[in-house]
Amino acid sequence: MNLSQERLIALFEINHKIHRIKNLQILLDEILDSAIRNIRAERGFIILADETGENYRTVASKSLKSEDIRFSRSIVKETLKRKKTLLSPDIGADAGFKDRDSVRELNILSFICVPLIVPEATRALGTLYVDQRIGKKAFTQEDVAFLEAFTNLAAIAINNTTLMQKVMDENVRLHKEIKAKYEFPGVVGHSQPMQDVFERIEHVLDDNCTVLLTGESGSGKEVLAKAIHYNGERRTKPFLAINCGALPETLLEAELFGSVRGAFTGAVDKPGLFQAAHGGTLFLDEIHHTSEAMQIKLLRVLQDKDIRRVGGTTSHKVDVRLICATNEDLREAIQKGSFRQDFYYRINVVTINVPPLRDRREDIPILAQHFLEKHATEKRKSFQGFDKKALDALMRYDWTENNVRELENEIERAVIYAKTGSTINLNDLSEKVRGALPTAICSAPRAQDAKGKPLTYDELEREYINTILLQVAGNQTEAAKIMGIPRTTLRGKMKKLGLTK
Repeated sequence: MNLSQERLIALFEINHKIHRIKNLQILLDEILDSAIRNIRAERGFIILADETGENYRTVASKSLKSEDIRFSRSIVKETLKRKKTLLSPDIGADAGFKDRDSVRELNILSFICVPLIVPEATRALGTLYVDQRIGKKAFTQEDVAFLEAFTNLAAIAINNTTLMQKVMDENVRLHKEIKAKYEFPGVVGHSQPMQDVFERIEHVLDDNCTVLLTGESGSGKEVLAKAIHYNGERRTKPFLAINCGALPETLLEAELFGSVRGAFTGAVDKPGLFQAAHGGTLFLDEIHHTSEAMQIKLLRVLQDKDIRRVGGTTSHKVDVRLICATNEDLREAIQKGSFRQDFYYRINVVTINVPPLRDRREDIPILAQHFLEKHATEKRKSFQGFDKKALDALMRYDWTENNVRELENEIERAVIYAKTGSTINLNDLSEKVRGALPTAICSAPRAQDAKGKPLTYDELEREYINTILLQVAGNQTEAAKIMGIPRTTLRGKMKKLGLTK
């Protein structure tokens, strides 16, 4: 049936309007109001059904009272089942509907119920239902034709908006899941070695045990110490840090334990870091630089939970969690006699080894971007990220001098020299990074996890594939050639092992 010009214009305007609405509830309200207004019906409902067709979500006309938000479920169910429009212009003369319980109970005089069908869908999304209960209005075939054309547009808009909402909800869910799994505030690392570190950290967050962080200089031990503190039960108390190798022993003792006036030249009455960190965490970096005498004093603090200021006679109770760090092999130091074994076992309740940057190259791009954003903000500049050659050079370089700290210095240097608004390219990097040999792309695959446990076959295969992909900057075709397998086989293995493209 041909529609009047007035209704064709109405359809055009409605279509233009509803496809611009992104919120599902607002969209449903607009569709319903448009249908009631153009058909001049007393009441209207959009009923969305789940996959079973048994459970409904109803959107009623805003003009209805709550007690009037009822409809004939048998009519809706039949429309969904048949996926065809049902019409009764005069129910009193319609043998197919007049004796139905819901029709008599609701005093329905006439109705139209149109399925909401998306092209190529196997089921209807729901129905658009309008009826008369007070004024006797016989719905016409033109009303049906208008509503069918209207619901075709509405069903697509509802489906698209629903899918978009699902995608957004899924993105939020995945973001939260990834954040919970892969990140600690202040720590950047998605690689498997860092996941092993994060797993170990999880076990000590709300424990008061001493923790020993080991790893090369610049690998991020202090950052992890802060992560342990600020994600644990002591987060509201102080986090204080000191480098044990930066001060002579007399000053280090005074810094840690405090001093009384006259204890030594220039000494004043002041509390030390143990008292200042009461209730919180004290981080002792480069613990291997402490003398045997200092180790004995620290051991006493761990055992007795009290300190005595330099030159003082009074003891002060302290409640401090100790986190120590070293880039030396303390067991070797014990063998040489430069580190006390009893102190070692006191601070080594839990050991977490922080992997060097060359063993977690997958983290280099995100670390580089993190530092780029940090230093660009500080220097009031902006950049469009890194080009491929610059990233390749950053990935190739070994960062053996100072690990993450060295990478950050490199990025800060690039920010200084690069033009604001540009993309960081190879020429913006230092000569040593630009000249990195391709053979330094990555280390051999690991055979053990951070706890020394042998990797499973799947874990070894994942490590191997990751290693090859890093060598070829993620090029799957090249990686497959190196491995001697078809590219489709490589993609199948990556999918099976949960490796992203």
